[in-house]
Amino acid sequence: MKRVLAIGLVGLTLLATGCGCSKKGEDGNSTNPEVNTGTVINTAEDVIKDQEFDGLQMRNTALTVTNGVSTLVTEVTNNTGADYDLVEFSIAVKAADGSIMYTLSGFVGDVIPNGETRVISSSVDIDLSGATSIEYSVIK
Repeated sequence: MKRVLAIGLVGLTLLATGCGCSKKGEDGNSTNPEVNTGTVINTAEDVIKDQEFDGLQMRNTALTVTNGVSTLVTEVTNNTGADYDLVEFSIAVKAADGSIMYTLSGFVGDVIPNGETRVISSSVDIDLSGATSIEYSVIK
């Protein structure tokens, strides 16, 4: 009797949780929005490479496009030896022919204290998955 009850509970648990399986659409793709996000990660070397501008180091750069919205995230570290005053970053996203696809604005506050790291996160509703390089500048 206990064995039948235990098997029944396991069966109900599997039924209630869906056996851990995700539902698939007719094309074989998952219909779970966490799995099928339509995200493209731009891995172009001159997009994700570490760069330096005016003593500031940009590292861990990622450019992703999800449902037509492009997001650039990068860490900026101030190694200039002094606090760095700025208004914003200007980030030119370029195509293979060198033309500017779009210029993003990046905000990290008015001052980056010496030795500190801040994160730029900029988004635009334009698909920048074809970008081949990015170039930073600062508006002071």
